Amino acid sequence: MKINDGHYLELLDRLHVIMCNIEEHCIKHPVSKKNKDIRFQLEYALGQLWDAYQQVGDLEDDKNKNPIEKVILRRHKKSKK
Repeated sequence: MKINDGHYLELLDRLHVIMCNIEEHCIKHPVSKKNKDIRFQLEYALGQLWDAYQQVGDLEDDKNKNPIEKVILRRHKKSKK
């Protein structure tokens, strides 16, 4: 399947919906509030999804940059290491 421009935004939206559901319906659930081990696992899962969200957003940003801007940013990232 070929990836088109809309796929990035679509995945960002789906991840956002899942993260909102985990926050609202699981982390804020009375059992999670009372049990720190369960809450920790749910918050960890939410953090992992947030990382994926950021990666997809970075891919979308990279796709929309012009070639010169990509080279400048790539050199800038290497110089920070």
